[in-house]
Amino acid sequence: MRLPVLKEQLPAPSSSSCSSKVELEGPNSHFLHAGQVHVSQNAQSIVMILGSCAAVCIWDPVNAIGGATHFLLPVWDGRGVASPRYGNVAISALMQKLTEAGAHKQQFRAKVFGGGCLFDSMRGQNSIREHLGKRNVQMAQEILSKEHILVISVEAGIDKGQRVVFHPNSGASSVTIL
Repeated sequence: MRLPVLKEQLPAPSSSSCSSKVELEGPNSHFLHAGQVHVSQNAQSIVMILGSCAAVCIWDPVNAIGGATHFLLPVWDGRGVASPRYGNVAISALMQKLTEAGAHKQQFRAKVFGGGCLFDSMRGQNSIREHLGKRNVQMAQEILSKEHILVISVEAGIDKGQRVVFHPNSGASSVTIL
C-alpha cells in the first residue's frame, strides 16, 4: 500500500508576497544540511535535499524574514544533546532565531516538505509502524498547529527524494522530485 502524497494548498493571505516563480539557486544560495537551521533577511535561496528527513520553512511576509530547518528525527528523547537533528528542537530553534531577527510570530507562515519513504521494506502491510518520514511530517504539523502557525502548503510522503528551494524573504518555493 503506497502512502498518498500530501499536498495541501491554502490561499496565502492578501498581505503575503508569496510567488510561485522561483529561480534556480546561485551565488546567493545557502545549502542546508540535515541538523541545521538557517534564517535570512536577504534575497537568497535555501536549498535542501530531502528523503525521509523533513524540512519546515517559516517566514514573516510583512517583515520579509524567513528561514528553514532540515531535520532527521521527529523528537528528541532527552538523551544526549538536544540538537536540530530532532524536529521538535529544530522547529523551536527556527522560531527563536526568526524572532531574534525581527520577525513576528503572529505573522508566521509555514511550508512543510520531505517525509518520504525511500525503502521498499518500510512500505505497505509488512511495515509494523509508520515510517520515519511520515512521523517527521506529522510531528512538524502538530508543532505548527500547537503554535498557531498557518501552514500554507505540505508537500510530503513522496517515495522519492525532493530537492527544495525556498526563498525566505518571500516564502516562494519549488520542489524537484529526484
